[in-house]
Amino acid sequence: MKSIVLTLALASSLIVGNAGAGDWTWNPPAKNLVPLAPPVVGSCLSYDYIDLEYIGTDFGSPYYDGGDAWGLGFSKSLGRTFYVTGAFAEGEYDFDWVGHTVGVETRRYRFGLGAHREIARCVDLTFEGGTEYTNAKYPHYEDHNYDSWSYYFGPGIRARAGRFEYFAKALYYGTEGDYSQEYLSHQSAYHGQNNSYGWVITPGVILHVTENLGVKLAAEFGEYDTGYVAGIRYEF
Repeated sequence: MKSIVLTLALASSLIVGNAGAGDWTWNPPAKNLVPLAPPVVGSCLSYDYIDLEYIGTDFGSPYYDGGDAWGLGFSKSLGRTFYVTGAFAEGEYDFDWVGHTVGVETRRYRFGLGAHREIARCVDLTFEGGTEYTNAKYPHYEDHNYDSWSYYFGPGIRARAGRFEYFAKALYYGTEGDYSQEYLSHQSAYHGQNNSYGWVITPGVILHVTENLGVKLAAEFGEYDTGYVAGIRYEF
């Protein structure tokens, strides 16, 4: 927990510094010159967007390999403070089951509610909470199929300097029915990771190519697995 707080504090200081050095300043016009347009009122951070993503997973285990998925996510503002989020990802990974490889198909759904508060020009603190559902299927081994439910909540930060937007989240997860760590034989007395709890740290950056289109790079560092995300963001 202490490392998470230090990480967010460092990210905040770097982001605020970059934001101050960006192109978001505005100076009053000199005398006898045509006045310039006033600065944009409100935050330069949008909470109305759609993400199309590729997700590669590093399981940190010799029993798992080839974790690939495609995902679609969104955020929609609800007034000046709140927003809703959602995401869907479908993929697969290879499971080394006692000397032979089994392909496991997965589907993941997320839905949550968030709030944001501006602490500096183009710098927002956020807080999100929600739920996640995962469905995993083992072809030819249907007795090992499982459904997993999770809840999550935690703080984050977003900031923009010029074309670059930075973000970071620290979300605490509680999970039930998770057999994703079941890498031993089904004949073993070990029956997977039924319940797990821990933090997932998500840093990332977005390069805004146009007013509405951006390129997104991010990562999700969990207790067992790490997901690497590359995608496109469309703001509306």
